[in-house]
Amino acid sequence: MKTTLVILAALVPWLGGCVSTAPQWESNFGDAARQARATQVIDPQAPSRNTGLAATDGKAVAGAMKGYADSYGYAVKEAKPPTLSIGTTGSK
Repeated sequence: MKTTLVILAALVPWLGGCVSTAPQWESNFGDAARQARATQVIDPQAPSRNTGLAATDGKAVAGAMKGYADSYGYAVKEAKPPTLSIGTTGSK
């Protein structure tokens, strides 16, 4: 019992010395990542000015897609509604 207390009494100051430096290291944890991210942001106030999605109707988008495809010589196919086909052979 006495030897256990002596060993614990010797280990407590040794462990206490290791713990005292940890708060100094942790106070700067993540600073490099935050600084790197901040240097890559052009306008930090942009999220607060978000007004939502731009309103564009379907005809304008379809016209823009057709114009883009025509400029490269692609043919734009008209979208056809899906049809339901049930395969039957007529034999039993």
